[in-house]
Amino acid sequence: MRDLIFHRLTCHQESNYLMFTLQKFIAALLFIFIFFIPGVVFGQIENPDGELKKASSDEIWAQTMQGRNFNEFWSYHFYLNDSLKVHATFSVANFGRFKAPVSGLRLTVLNLDDNVLYQVSREYPLDILIQNKSSYTFKMHPDREVYFKGKLPDEHEVRINTSKNGVTYDIHLTFENIANGYRWDQGKFNIGNEEIGIITHIPYAEVKGYVSVNEHKKKVKGTAYMDHTFQNQTISRLMHSGYRFIYHEDADNWDILYFLYPSARDNKTIGYRLTNRNNCIKLQGTQEIKDITRSRSFQNTLAQDIELELDNKKTIKLSRSSDEEMFSVFEELGWVQRRAARAFLGGEVLDFRGEAILTEPNKKPKKGNYNFFKVD
Repeated sequence: MRDLIFHRLTCHQESNYLMFTLQKFIAALLFIFIFFIPGVVFGQIENPDGELKKASSDEIWAQTMQGRNFNEFWSYHFYLNDSLKVHATFSVANFGRFKAPVSGLRLTVLNLDDNVLYQVSREYPLDILIQNKSSYTFKMHPDREVYFKGKLPDEHEVRINTSKNGVTYDIHLTFENIANGYRWDQGKFNIGNEEIGIITHIPYAEVKGYVSVNEHKKKVKGTAYMDHTFQNQTISRLMHSGYRFIYHEDADNWDILYFLYPSARDNKTIGYRLTNRNNCIKLQGTQEIKDITRSRSFQNTLAQDIELELDNKKTIKLSRSSDEEMFSVFEELGWVQRRAARAFLGGEVLDFRGEAILTEPNKKPKKGNYNFFKVD
C-alpha cells in the first residue's frame, strides 16, 4: 500500500502531488517574505509584561546606531509663558540606500511674536555626532551649538543656535525640579518580529532661559517633557500613526499619554499612560482603539476623537480642541525628491500639534497639548 501511495502515483495523483508541492513552496515563500523582508508587520502587537521602573541616566544614549534602517528620536516639548511653545526633536537615522546616515533636528517655535510659526530642520553626518558619557552631552556637530546635556534627573539643558534660509534660532533652556524618568519593564514593545523602545526620560520638569528668533528674543519659564523612541526599522514602514497628550498642572500632578497605532486594519495599540496624582505614580497600558472619528486640518484628515481602552477595560477619550501646526521635513524637498523619498521610505511622516482634552468617567476633563503624527 505504501508503494501505491508514495511510489506508484497515477496521473491524477501525480497532478495532485505537484499541486500540493507548489502550494508548500508558495507557503514557504510567503513565510520568508513575512518574517524576513524588512518593513512587513506580522504577528502580535504587544506591550511589555513587567513593572514600571525608573529609567537610568545612561539610557538616554542612542540605543540603535547599527543596521540599515534604524531611527531614533528624543522629543522635547516646552510649554512656556505668554503661550509660547517650543518643540525640538533630536534624531539619528539610517535610511539604507536612500541616503547616508545622519543626525538631525526638527524645531518649531510658536507664538514668539505676532503668532508667527517658525519651523526648521537640520541634518549632520552621523559620524561627527558626539555622545560624551562623562559630561552627558549629546552634540550633533563639534562646531555647532546644537545639543542636550546633563545627567538626569539631576540636571539638564537644551541649547540650539543655528541659522537657515536667513533665519537665526538661538535657544537656551535649563531644567529644574526634574521628575524621575520611567520605562515599562525594559522599555521594549513588540510589533510582530520588530521591537520598538519607548522611555519617558522627563515626564515633568520646570525650565527657564530664553528663546530668540532673529531680532525677537524673550526670557521664558515654564514646563518641559521629553520621551525617547527607538527602533531598527524605518518608522514609516512600521506605523500608521502615533499619539501624545501632555498635561502639566504642577510637579505633583501631571498626566502623560503616548501610544502607537501600527495598522489601521487592527485596532490594537502599544503604549501607556503615565500619571502622577499627588505624588502617586501610576502606569496604565493602552490596549486598543474602541472608536475613532476624524476631521480635516491643514488639508489632511486626522483623528478628532479617540476612545481608547486601557488596562482593566477602562476607557478614556482624547479630543483635539485646537490645531496649531503641521510639520514635515519633506516640505523642504522639491516635488520630484519628495515623491522619490515617499516611495523609498514607505510614506511621509506628518506631525500635528495643538491643544486637546482628555476625559474619563467621573473625573474632571484635563486640558493639555497633543502631538499626533501619521504616515501619509
